Amino acid sequence: MNITKAKVNGAEMKLTIELTELEMEKYRELAVEKLSKQVQLKGFRPGKVPKDIVSAQLDPSMITAHAIDMAIPPVYVDAVKQEGIEPISRPQVTVLAESPLKFEAVIPVYPEVKIKDYKKIKVEKKEVTVTESDLEEEIKRFQTYHATFADVGRAAQNGDRIEIDFAGFDEGGAPLDGTTSKNHPLVLGDKSMVPGFEDQIVGMKVGEEKEISVTFPKDYFHQPFQGKVVKFKIKANRLEERTIPSLDAELIKKVTGKEMTEVDFKAEIRINLQKNREQENQNLLEGQFLDQVLAGTQVELSHALIDEEIGFIIDDQKQHMSSRGINWDDYLKATGKTVKDLHDEHHPEAEKRLRVRFAIQELYKLEKIEVADAEVEQSFTDEMKILASMNYEPKIEEQDLLKKRLANKLKFEKLLGLFQK
Repeated sequence: MNITKAKVNGAEMKLTIELTELEMEKYRELAVEKLSKQVQLKGFRPGKVPKDIVSAQLDPSMITAHAIDMAIPPVYVDAVKQEGIEPISRPQVTVLAESPLKFEAVIPVYPEVKIKDYKKIKVEKKEVTVTESDLEEEIKRFQTYHATFADVGRAAQNGDRIEIDFAGFDEGGAPLDGTTSKNHPLVLGDKSMVPGFEDQIVGMKVGEEKEISVTFPKDYFHQPFQGKVVKFKIKANRLEERTIPSLDAELIKKVTGKEMTEVDFKAEIRINLQKNREQENQNLLEGQFLDQVLAGTQVELSHALIDEEIGFIIDDQKQHMSSRGINWDDYLKATGKTVKDLHDEHHPEAEKRLRVRFAIQELYKLEKIEVADAEVEQSFTDEMKILASMNYEPKIEEQDLLKKRLANKLKFEKLLGLFQK
């Protein structure tokens, strides 16, 4: 085996690998052996056809193709070990010659990372408080969530729940796809529809029909509707008045699942609000820190690595859609986007993710940040207690992932602590 190594750029190495005819013959034999199990000839039991007969029966190009497929993975692994290369992602492989095999592998490697003046980075953690107004607003949110509704014969008001039929048309009167619904429920004032839509329904009565005109926002998610004026024919089918419950023992039990006094309930809400505000503040702090790190970071990224990261982002998007019961193909059709559009759209995000990842890893090395096993185990024990209180026990594989996540969290918190005022 002959190997030539070359540096493509600061993020990729290229290996050109050529096998001898003797080395290639070994993989041809393996290919014939594999194919012999698939070939069926009269007079022979399945999988028992002699290899020399198989070779005579099969197209030589088929044998060569299978031999190449079987050769590249182990040959690549041996070449990488021999040359002391540490890949950080899958290589891009190009076959240059088939007989004997010659191929090149462009390999993403850990890039050189430079972070200018990182010692000057400083972030300040602000004090978080929960006011009485904050507390009352949160309690009102719980009350609104548990509101009841009853049919009413008057005109629609904000706060009412209404069911409507609607159909959308362009300014010329032609019907528009995706703008029709029957018995569509909405709570007036919740702003779940396009701005201006709900305002024009206020005042309608059951059985009334009305035509309204709405201008879609210029940043609307579906590009064909951005800034478009759409006429809607509306019919009101049902109207219900909302009654918001008082803060009493019944509501408190609905919200918490347990018997509590109003004083204890408010105390618990305050604690949860405080925790949420502190987490929001922590997220803001981390964002400010990462922005400053990235501003001074210089790193060359492999195109293959960026493409792989984009793939991860799109996969996450698919899973999110699936969890909401949305078909992926239907989503693409509704948004008018192609896979290439998504690839281009997520390119900046993928690049930023990778730059953050490499920058943080570099800072860990520069600042010698380590997390002891005992620290991870303590954090894991605390997390498991919280999950147990919610009657949830993670599977073994989930526990392993949880430990890794907690280790990364602890490590990052140590790093961030070095740059806090």
